[in-house]
Amino acid sequence: MELKDLHYLLAVKETQHLGKAAQSLGITQPALTKCLQRLEKFYATRLILKVGRGMQLTEAGLLLCERAQKVVHMMQVTRQDLQALGTGTAGVIRLGVAATAAQFMLPVLSKDLLHRAPTARLEVTVGMNDLLQKKLRENKIDLILGFLPQGDSEFITRPLIEDPVVIAASRQHPLANIHPTPEQLDEYNWLLPSDNVATRQWLEQRLRSGGYAAPRVQMESNTLSPLRAVLAETQLLSFLSRRLLQAESGLIEIPLPLVMMPRTFGWQFRSLSELSPASRLLVELAEKRWPW
Repeated sequence: MELKDLHYLLAVKETQHLGKAAQSLGITQPALTKCLQRLEKFYATRLILKVGRGMQLTEAGLLLCERAQKVVHMMQVTRQDLQALGTGTAGVIRLGVAATAAQFMLPVLSKDLLHRAPTARLEVTVGMNDLLQKKLRENKIDLILGFLPQGDSEFITRPLIEDPVVIAASRQHPLANIHPTPEQLDEYNWLLPSDNVATRQWLEQRLRSGGYAAPRVQMESNTLSPLRAVLAETQLLSFLSRRLLQAESGLIEIPLPLVMMPRTFGWQFRSLSELSPASRLLVELAEKRWPW
């Protein structure tokens, strides 16, 4: 078995089709089939089953893909680390960033990093916490700069700053500067993330516990930060970082302490030893700038 065999298996998992996988890899389908047969012989088990014109991985195939992703990632990190040692560069950082952190933390942190490591390269993914955690779990990013989940976490976490979330609306909204009653709040619709996002779940639970109706969502988005202009031009309510409101003149906080969500921003990663030298440097620089 060769390392490229694992790459080929991961391509099959990604495309769920031998022909498409072979095309993406730039090899023939017979060559790909031979590779899969070699893997099945090596592990003495079936990895793939044909289903109609497509295929699916067996339980053993799925397990091998999970392990293969880690092996391939570690080999990539090792190669990058060795190149960094050989050429004096700092390496590559695959960074997942929450939208709020991308706006308020990433600019100054990037400045610090590029001052210390001018040839470092960042591959940045901006998204909601659930998406970023999924990518971290799948070894598609190295670390997350975003809000930290409450309670136990499957990842190592390091806090940096507090960033509470509050009800937000246009400065011209009828509820501006009013502590709304349940009846007043229920008159307006909301712009919120999907119902599997932790902040929305927290908001709904807190409103119900305080005798308020659950938010009536009229507009849903996978990220709220770029849609602040929508809030400023409508009578929709939303649930945003207080930092975003301070930077957006067209928006205002609706004062309702019941649903002021305490939130901490910081790092999440699988293991410090898995991070490239550049990623470890980034963690160190952030902790110096925002000492907890």
